[in-house]
Amino acid sequence: MAIAGEDQKEKKSLPASLVRRNRIFLVVLVALSLLPLAAAVVLYYGTPGMIAGAQTNRGWLLDPPVDLETLALRQADGEILVPGERRRWRLLVFPGAGCDDACLDTIELARQVHILLGRDEDRVLRLAVLEPGAPASLRGALQRRLPEMELVRAESPVLADTLAGRALRGRELPAGFADNVETGVLTVDPLGNVILYHGLDQIGSDLLADLKQLLRLSNIG
Repeated sequence: MAIAGEDQKEKKSLPASLVRRNRIFLVVLVALSLLPLAAAVVLYYGTPGMIAGAQTNRGWLLDPPVDLETLALRQADGEILVPGERRRWRLLVFPGAGCDDACLDTIELARQVHILLGRDEDRVLRLAVLEPGAPASLRGALQRRLPEMELVRAESPVLADTLAGRALRGRELPAGFADNVETGVLTVDPLGNVILYHGLDQIGSDLLADLKQLLRLSNIG
């Protein structure tokens, strides 16, 4: 009993300053252990552009999506392009009226992207959209270099109109991006919703990554 009493006296005799210092040390220790978690949360939700995983799509999501039929794209038989009974994903490639040899080389890369889809290749169709002002030589060049690629005709500048009327969700838009966009790729889902835009310079790894993700997540088409 005497020993217990001595212990109690020692506890009571601890200076108040020492007790306060120990408490402060404990609070600081807990705060330091939580700091990395807090920093990660702030970076992820506050500045998503700094975190590679915070953004999944490489292109830009159209908000709201566009109905394919409203684009009024004419096929070779004059009929408007619609999703059709055999629903597939579609890549609408807009080469622009001034598409030169370098531009055609870029568009040919879309064929390589298509092949790299592997077993999902048959789920996707590629089409080239010729807007007003496209020279006849461009049609001939596309038919010669990409004979498997269907050509459709637009009766108005539908790419610029489509992008100008909607928000583009995703990474920061490139410098000089304007409402009068003439080139790029629109991705259409099997139900006829135009959902994604890529620049021609993204035909390659960016377009392939987004397509693979869409096809993996989709149960249709």
